[in-house]
Parts: sequence; structure tokens; C-alpha cells
Amino acid sequence: MAKSFKDLDAQLSEYILSRSRISVQSSRMNSKLEKYVLRILTEVLEKLGQTRYIEMLYTITKEMAINGVKANQKRVFFEDLGLDIRNHEHYDQGLAQFKENFSEKMADEYGKRCLARGVFVKISVTYASEGLVVEVVNNTPVIEIEESRMREKMRKAMEYNDIAEFYMDNMDNTEGAGLGIALIMILLKSENIDPNLFRIQTSAAETVARVEIPFTDNYVTIRSKEINQVGNHK
Repeated sequence: MAKSFKDLDAQLSEYILSRSRISVQSSRMNSKLEKYVLRILTEVLEKLGQTRYIEMLYTITKEMAINGVKANQKRVFFEDLGLDIRNHEHYDQGLAQFKENFSEKMADEYGKRCLARGVFVKISVTYASEGLVVEVVNNTPVIEIEESRMREKMRKAMEYNDIAEFYMDNMDNTEGAGLGIALIMILLKSENIDPNLFRIQTSAAETVARVEIPFTDNYVTIRSKEINQVGNHK
């Protein structure tokens, strides 16, 4: 269940101790949201005795949230300009303008516009002694051209173990989102966690970025569970 910041502040520790899932929802990325994300992850990982992952998981969660917020704001920006994001000509024009105009002030303004239109990002942390899952859902879909570029960035990032090396090799064609994706995968590798446990799925209504952190050999990945469910229904 998603909670407001005020509710969370008063009840966070109690929720973490008594539940196995906690969510927070926002239309923009600001210091207040970052503070709550860090506190949630810190208290959850302290409860589970896995504090070694706090810094890595906070960085990954923040990257996924920033990507989701920016994707939502880009959608609203295109709408405000009267551009069709699925039209290639419109897309190139709108993206160039979005990059040129993007600033902290604009991010704050478009956060308010997203809120007014019901466009948001929801960060959910699901946890147990075997492992933890962070999901970031933004309620806008990824268009085909963006999904194709995103998959290519994920494929390329698999080849690297150093973010600086990735940046130097891809600086001409890498947006912030591309660097964020590479950073997530490289951070997972640095902790000997399979980078395939970072996934991005999109549907007509939303985009879901998800990372799984196994704590024990007994952890069953979400993909394994889905495959088993398919097998059981045959």
C-alpha cells in the first residue's frame, strides 16, 4: 500500500517490522523522496541483517526512480508541445527540446504537472530473509524506439565491469538513462549478483523496473516462479 510522506514518517519503523512490503509514491524526485527511500532501505536491510547492501541498493533504487520520473516528465512535455511521441519526426524534435530545456527548475515544474495529471512513480520494496525486491513502476509505457535503445544499452552494459570505461566507450550516444542502466548492472556485478536480476518490463499502461537481491541460495527469482506457474498450467 502506498503511503504519503507524513504517514510514513510517523509509522515507517512499525510498518517495516510488521510487514513484508512497503511502497511510496511521488511525481517528482526530490530530497524528501530520496530521504525516505534511504530510510526505508536502511531500516529494511538492518532488520534483515544485510546492511552491506544499503549503499548499492540506494544508488540502484535512485537510478530506477530518476529514470521513471524523467520518462513521465518527458511524456507530459511532449503533450504540452502538442507532439506525438510515437511519431519519429516529432520524437526527435521533442527529445532535442527536452534535453535543451531540462533543468532542476523544469523538473520541479513538470513534477507538479505530472501530479496534476495523475502521472507518478511508485517505489515498492518487498523483503524476506531469503532476498529483497525493489520495483519502480511509472504509469506511462515505453515507446518502441525507446525500448529498443534501452535493450541495446542493457546488452552493451553486460560487457563492462567499470562505469568509467562504459562511459568512455559510449559517451557519444549515451543519455543519462543509458548511464543509469549501465551503473545498475555494473553495481550488481561488483557484488557478484547476476545482472539479469535487473529487468525492465513495459505494457500499454506502465513501465516496471525491478531488481532482485538474493540473500541465500534458497531465494527463488520472480522469473523462475513465473516459468513454474506457466509449466503448472499446461
